[in-house]
Amino acid sequence: MKNIGKLRFWPIILILCLISPDLSAQGSTQIKVMSWNIRLDTKNDGASQWKYRKDALCNEVILQSPDVLGVQEALHNQMKDMRKRLKGYQNLGVARDDGKKAGEYSAIFYNRKRMKAIRSGTYWLSETPDIPGSRGWDAACNRVVTWAEFREKSSGKHFVMFNTHFDHMGDTARVESAILIISKAGSIAGKLPVILTGDLNVTDKHRAYRILTYPENEVVLSDTRVRAGAEIKGPDFTFVGFDPEFVPTQLIDYIFATWDFKVISNHILDFRQHIPYFSDHLPVISVLEFK
Repeated sequence: MKNIGKLRFWPIILILCLISPDLSAQGSTQIKVMSWNIRLDTKNDGASQWKYRKDALCNEVILQSPDVLGVQEALHNQMKDMRKRLKGYQNLGVARDDGKKAGEYSAIFYNRKRMKAIRSGTYWLSETPDIPGSRGWDAACNRVVTWAEFREKSSGKHFVMFNTHFDHMGDTARVESAILIISKAGSIAGKLPVILTGDLNVTDKHRAYRILTYPENEVVLSDTRVRAGAEIKGPDFTFVGFDPEFVPTQLIDYIFATWDFKVISNHILDFRQHIPYFSDHLPVISVLEFK
């Protein structure tokens, strides 16, 4: 009878052995990050202005289904349009000119099913970052960073995301903005993993890029396109304008991450077969895995 009792456990043991590899694989947590300069709404764009692009752009976001999305250049009416169309997403951030609704947002959208926002805020890229509407150094425009701490619901893992848009004219402003972002990332995120998305208006040869990726920083960020282990897709440029005859060369939009993440892939989505273009920038998409 004792032997028979032992035999009864063998089917259970066999089942556990068979399913244990799958359980191990399920232990890894991946998140999909997207960054997109959606181009502000202006009548100067003619046939490429926002009202002709908004449905296609939002449909592409839904198709890509990022867990978190950083957008740049979004005016308040564009934010309202995206909120209406991006079902299942919530957004964070304020406009750069008054800290409310005036001017462009560097907002963060997140999938409410997967992510819970724990805390969030916006600061200005200036010598007085906590003063709404403040303009820094030699910048032509007010510039902001919107940030949020998220908890990924299935794993309980936390990370902090920063989203920004550097000035297009002020070279000193871009350098000082990079320095400020590293400093703020340290004070806001502490030891938590960090993701930075944005249109930096610089290539990887610029000092601002080198500051952000300097290996001795308190928060060590790296370009996910450089680190992508499994897959790198799309062209090595992001600014494409609206003219199909324009020859793009500049990669100025990025997703950076700390080494707490394994970078699975980086994809610059080339949508130029669609007329009008979704935006004058191609979006960047990275799949990251918590180590």
